[in-house]
Amino acid sequence: MAEQTIVRAELIELKDDLSDVLPSGKRVPVQFNPETLKLSYSNQIQAQNNGSSSAPPPRQAGRGSGNQSQGTPARQFVGAGTTKLAVQLTFDVSAATSDAFLNSAGQKKSGELFMVDDVRRVTAQVLYFMKPKDPGAGARDASQRVPPGVRFLWGKFLFDGIVESLEENVEFFSADGKALRASITLNLIQQSILVPAFTGDGRVTRPNAAAAPAGTTPLAPARSGQSLQQMSDGQPGGASGALSIGGSFGAGIGGSVGVSASVGSLGIGASVGGSLAASPGAAFGSGGWQRIAAANGIENPRALDPGQFIDLSAQRPRIVTG
Repeated sequence: MAEQTIVRAELIELKDDLSDVLPSGKRVPVQFNPETLKLSYSNQIQAQNNGSSSAPPPRQAGRGSGNQSQGTPARQFVGAGTTKLAVQLTFDVSAATSDAFLNSAGQKKSGELFMVDDVRRVTAQVLYFMKPKDPGAGARDASQRVPPGVRFLWGKFLFDGIVESLEENVEFFSADGKALRASITLNLIQQSILVPAFTGDGRVTRPNAAAAPAGTTPLAPARSGQSLQQMSDGQPGGASGALSIGGSFGAGIGGSVGVSASVGSLGIGASVGGSLAASPGAAFGSGGWQRIAAANGIENPRALDPGQFIDLSAQRPRIVTG
C-alpha cells in the first residue's frame, strides 16, 4: 500500500543579509510539524513636533485661566515595521522511528537522525541559530556579533529572519535521567512588514460538484478488517471477521450494489440499493486517505466499522501562504 510521505518543516541557515540560503549552511528538520503558526505585525510609531516656535497669545480679559493647548496636535509617522513568527516545535526521541520524510527541497531523509539517547542532542541543533557568530574576516567592527539568519520553511510557508528569543522545556526523562522529550518555543523577527504574495484568485471548487445532483454523492462501504488506506487505494482489505460484507459493484459509477451480512450461526440478510462508487480508489487517487479521513470526520483510519459508508471523493480545501 502506497502511503503519502510527510513533508516536514525545516530551519535553514541564511546569509548575514538574509538575501539567500547560505551555501553549505546548517539545515535542521523538525521532528513533528507544528500545529499553529502565529504571526505578529507591528509599526514603530513616533511623535513629530508641529514646528511651532511662536509664544502663546496673551491671556485676554473675560476668559478663563485654565491650561489650553496651542496649535494643532502633534502628528505621528511610522518608522521601520517588524514581523514576528512564533512557533512551537516538539522533539521526542522516545517516539522516534526510521520512517522516511521529505525535507523542504523534496529530498527523502531518514528519521534515524532523531533516534538518539538524549533529546538535547537534537535541540542543540536548533540552538545553533540563537548563538551569535563571530564576525567574518574583513569586518569593520570585530566586536559586533550577530546570530545567523534563519529561514523557516514548511511547504509554501516561508519566513526569513533571525531568532529573537528561544525557550526550551524538557518534559520527559528516562530512568537514568536522560532527557527524552522537549518543546521549543521559537520566536523569529524580521525588520519589515512581510505580506504574503499569491498568484491567481485562489478559488477552490469541489470536483464534479456541478455535475452531481444533491443527494447523489457516491459512497463506498467499508469491509470487515479494511482500513481507510486500503479503501483509498482500491484494495480489498484483510480477512473477514465475524461480520462479513460482500458486494458486487457495477461497471459504472451509478451501478447498484447488493450487500449481504451473516452473523455467527444466525442468518441475517439485507439488500441495500444505492449509487456507490465503482472503484473506491479512482475517485480520489492513491495516497489521499489523510484528506478523506479529515473530510469524513474519521479519527482512526485503521479501525473502520464494517458497513460504514464513506465518501471517497470528499476533500477539504487546503490553504497555504507564500
